[in-house]
Amino acid sequence: MVYPTRKLPFEALTTLDERVDFVHDQLAAVQFALNKLLEKEGLPTMTMLTKQVSMRATVPAAQGARVSEVSPLTGTITQIVPHWPPGCNALVEIAFGHRDTWVMPAQVDTFLALDSATPVFVSNEPIEKGEELWMVVRNGDGAWPHTVSVAVTIIGE
Repeated sequence: MVYPTRKLPFEALTTLDERVDFVHDQLAAVQFALNKLLEKEGLPTMTMLTKQVSMRATVPAAQGARVSEVSPLTGTITQIVPHWPPGCNALVEIAFGHRDTWVMPAQVDTFLALDSATPVFVSNEPIEKGEELWMVVRNGDGAWPHTVSVAVTIIGE
């Protein structure tokens, strides 16, 4: 007896980004359907948006940089994902915040320095639309430039 092969709908997608986009679209469709049911029953709908803001900087040897973006919506910063590529050797320091608030790390004038790492920091930091999101990078490597980034997830209305 030969059994048919079954595949999940996302097995044809090769990269993690493609799979995340697929799952996100499925969740958005579920939320849309749920909102239609809530409207039909006369109940308030779920008006929730998710936006990701990415900041990236290539910092020359023994220099620093500040990169900023504007918050696309009012809501909560739920996730901060900094990325240090291989070769940073814990010499490249990153801090992230908004307006006058230091979020990662939370203590003012402190930085994180790692090598070949992409940690995920969970946050519950409120933010307003139009507020400045910033990333400060200091390259302590006297010989090489380094490119680092921070991806911030904001959930709001």
